[in-house]
Amino acid sequence: MILKKLSLRNFRNYESIDLCFDNGIHILVGDNAQGKTNLLEAVSYLSTTRSHRCHDDQRLIKEGEEAFVIRSAIERNQKQMDLRVALNEQGKNLFLYQTVIKRVSDFIGEFNAVLFCPDDMALFQASPRVRRRFIDMELSKLSKAYTRVLNEAGKLLKERNAVLKQDHIDFTYLGILDEQLIEKQAVIISQRQRFLCDLLAHCSAFYERLSADHTSLSFQYHSCVAYSDDIEEIKERLRKKYEKNRERDCFLKQTTTGIHKEDFMFLINGKELCDYASQGQKRSVLLALKIGIVHMIYDLTGEYPVLLLDDVFSELDEKRRGMLLCSLPPEVQVFISTTDLKEIPMLEDRNYIVWKVAHGTLSCMRQRRT
Repeated sequence: MILKKLSLRNFRNYESIDLCFDNGIHILVGDNAQGKTNLLEAVSYLSTTRSHRCHDDQRLIKEGEEAFVIRSAIERNQKQMDLRVALNEQGKNLFLYQTVIKRVSDFIGEFNAVLFCPDDMALFQASPRVRRRFIDMELSKLSKAYTRVLNEAGKLLKERNAVLKQDHIDFTYLGILDEQLIEKQAVIISQRQRFLCDLLAHCSAFYERLSADHTSLSFQYHSCVAYSDDIEEIKERLRKKYEKNRERDCFLKQTTTGIHKEDFMFLINGKELCDYASQGQKRSVLLALKIGIVHMIYDLTGEYPVLLLDDVFSELDEKRRGMLLCSLPPEVQVFISTTDLKEIPMLEDRNYIVWKVAHGTLSCMRQRRT
């Protein structure tokens, strides 16, 4: 998968820009606050339909303007695909081949990008909600069905909470909602567990090379019920849990158990990473997770996603910088932001282009084609 063309209109500090990209490594160099991260954010937005930096999409619109538009041409399975996102005060509009896509779940996964940014370092200390969102977003890139089930579960949970807030609860209707929610949640729990197991399998070897400290990586999935390979068993455990908590839920007027209360903990040598790992170890784990996701997407789709590395190399030594790039197959299109070209390892056997980013404009400084 390759991002061939990108056009931005009134996105962040970009008023109007049209860019063409080939496969290889694209290095975005420039001072701070010039637009490097904004460009990576736009590419990531095409993949996830959300910003990794803010929750209010209106803030992505250039100051003084009323809307932004992101247009792209994606090469996928040797065919070109056109994607477009437009946002104004009325809302967000998604387009595939000029056709309006009404459901976000039908748009996510058409273009896959994996982003690493400095804010990711907060993942391990953040609230469980942040870690759930990380898992759910990466899983959504791999499975449109998962995205749909997750959205349906969210709507059912909202409806259940609304029923619990009523003065006179319709327990028949509450029971129907419980059964529907149990069906969706069992699928989500099963998929989350499988995803974490697959991710660990894909990233462990790279983590060992990158960390070079003889630590082992593992995870704990704090599910709302004990996990089972039998999805019917998961449903039965959820059913008992909801029956047990019904009186408490009615008293508190909210759903107190379910997938919205789960958490995921990463461990090094069996200890919680957030408490025992150094900053260097945390960064190595995050990079390993991202590289693992790159390979998982390839295994599922047959194509590598675009990899976005925002200010990654400033915290890595020279050896680990080289190891990171050497670990990537040449088919992976990579975008790297940096303030200093000296941070980028020598790229003797890879195609690359160096882009100068200044005041919301890009210009080619240097390139190499093998």
